[in-house]
Amino acid sequence: MVFKEYVEEILKTEILRIIGHQGYVLETEICTVLCEKYNISFDTLRATLRSIYPDMLLLKRRITNELKIFYGLKVKGCPVVYLPIAENRK
Repeated sequence: MVFKEYVEEILKTEILRIIGHQGYVLETEICTVLCEKYNISFDTLRATLRSIYPDMLLLKRRITNELKIFYGLKVKGCPVVYLPIAENRK
């Protein structure tokens, strides 16, 4: 297995687990946690995430105040969030 595949597999596994639990993933949060857990650089994780999210059928958005309220988030600014694409969406 090459390093790129290793990082992709880690991200896919962790993202699916988190989305299954809370319905969304904050980019900064997931990259920070995985950086510490697997000793992979933040920039490598973020770049890999940005390349694989379309294949994982995720939407990449800046989180709005409405989404903060909906998910009960207390974060400053408008961080990048990844959300699953609804199955019936066209």
